[in-house]
Amino acid sequence: MQTQWTPPPEHAHLQPVRVLTDHADQVLGIAFHPTRPVLATASTDGAVRLWNLMAGSVQVLVKMNSAWPTAVAYSPDGQVLAVGDSSGTAWLWDMKRGRPLQQYAIHRFAFLAIAFSPNGQVLATSSLDGSTYLWEMTSGTPPITLEGHTDIVEGIAFHPAGQLLATASQDGSVRLWQAPRGRPLTILFQSQGWVTKVAFSPDGRWLACGLETGEIQVWEMQAGQRHWSVAGPKGSILDITFSPDNRLLATGNEDSTARLWSVETGLLVGSASGHEGPVPVVAFSPQATQTLGALSVQLIDPEALLLATGSHDGTVRLWSVTVEP
Repeated sequence: MQTQWTPPPEHAHLQPVRVLTDHADQVLGIAFHPTRPVLATASTDGAVRLWNLMAGSVQVLVKMNSAWPTAVAYSPDGQVLAVGDSSGTAWLWDMKRGRPLQQYAIHRFAFLAIAFSPNGQVLATSSLDGSTYLWEMTSGTPPITLEGHTDIVEGIAFHPAGQLLATASQDGSVRLWQAPRGRPLTILFQSQGWVTKVAFSPDGRWLACGLETGEIQVWEMQAGQRHWSVAGPKGSILDITFSPDNRLLATGNEDSTARLWSVETGLLVGSASGHEGPVPVVAFSPQATQTLGALSVQLIDPEALLLATGSHDGTVRLWSVTVEP
């Protein structure tokens, strides 16, 4: 069976849909629920909030007093929300019952990244203390330490097949590891400036890397070769993620803007302005917008993608994204 070829996008139109304003300080983490119209957000105001995009309502999952949440991630089945905080503690929340399942004092300092493996059995974490761990959630065994980087790891990402992990470090390298055992495989590349984030495309074909210089690189995984690189905007790439259809790459930037790039060509095809501070987190909804109820009325195209951007200005903005081939 042949896959139908889809031409690369020449332009992506971003239409503002909604601004979420309940946070009182910087937004550092966002994550869409994998099957429900719910967005989790984490802020230095101490709160993790859950936004029901269908009902237009919001609830506070937890309000921390002595620390604040720095990273959030849903398990693939959506039943657990992992929250990493500024003290180095990880919280696992039962989303069906709305209560904490477990609490781990994993790191000595704040979380920088947290991610579930595709089967939900392994949790990868990194911290300002310089440590990076792989936790097997059900085994009860001590975490596996990833050893090789010589500086802080800011970005981690699992390949969709689950047997590969990529890490991005301030030592300027992107490394690949065997998952879940953490065996080092290779250094994909070494740069002069540090690498801030990495992301695999949903189909597993591409790995995108963002650098503090503003450079963006996309690698073709099967060939192990760089597909393209662009200089990007002035200032650091703070976050990077692929659209569900593998056609677009979104970046959150230090200059208060989110940008969209063609995965195939590396061309800039769209940008989202409106934030009044750096944009450290970007995420596409995994769901089609027509499943989002009342929210979809505000979208230009019922087939549009939904992009969320979180900023140091304390807001989360939702954008309808339509692609012109």
